[in-house]
Amino acid sequence: MENKINIGEFDTLVVLYSVVKTKGSQGEIVSTFTEHSRVFARISTNVGEYIVNENLEQSVDLQIAIYKVSALDTRWRVKVADHMYEITAIDPVSRVSPVCELSLHAID
Repeated sequence: MENKINIGEFDTLVVLYSVVKTKGSQGEIVSTFTEHSRVFARISTNVGEYIVNENLEQSVDLQIAIYKVSALDTRWRVKVADHMYEITAIDPVSRVSPVCELSLHAID
């Protein structure tokens, strides 16, 4: 099976943040993000433009490839170059591949 990801392109250090959900003093859900690990990634940038309320808006989405991390899910956050992103999708590439691709959306 051919792997479409070249690990020699993993040249950017990113930080993965796991989430712990707890209940607050008034019953609200409190999400606490803690640094889980620092990993090297290959980053591809996608810039989308769309119209909202007759204004041209721009969103920055990233596609990154990293080695698979145990328990990683879409509630986690990723910090790339001092910008925080939410994970919108996780593509495992294949069942036996050691890497996965994450789709990220910028948190404003």
